[in-house]
Amino acid sequence: MKVTILIVATAMFLTGLSCGLANAQWRTPPIKVVGTIGTVSCDLVNNSGADLTWSNILITVQTLEGDLSRIVVQVPGPEVIADGRGYRGSSPDGSLPIRTVYCELDPNSVVSTTLDNLLFTMSVDDETGKAVTVATPPATKKKK
Repeated sequence: MKVTILIVATAMFLTGLSCGLANAQWRTPPIKVVGTIGTVSCDLVNNSGADLTWSNILITVQTLEGDLSRIVVQVPGPEVIADGRGYRGSSPDGSLPIRTVYCELDPNSVVSTTLDNLLFTMSVDDETGKAVTVATPPATKKKK
């Protein structure tokens, strides 16, 4: 019985590692848009040093006010993504009004690594120029 529990616990731990996101919500820091917005671009890049398998990738541009969102990347996969490669999705010019915006990676996305091995950024073009933010991976909750 103890051996079975250990095998199941080990399998659950390894599955959590290969899942990568483990239902964590990952967002870029928000940027306040000034005036008329040009585009919002979201980038998810493999920064692991190895090829990774990704599937069910969904990235949206959201407003902090919660009134608008746009899907900018939707890849059912699975796909092998080489180191240094990834996905970029951009909202159409002028598609979001003056708001505070951020990019969000859907928690059901599956990546065969931990979030520390990925680079998730957002760039915004508006009347004041271009701004870029980089997402810090969310803290993983430790199980007791």
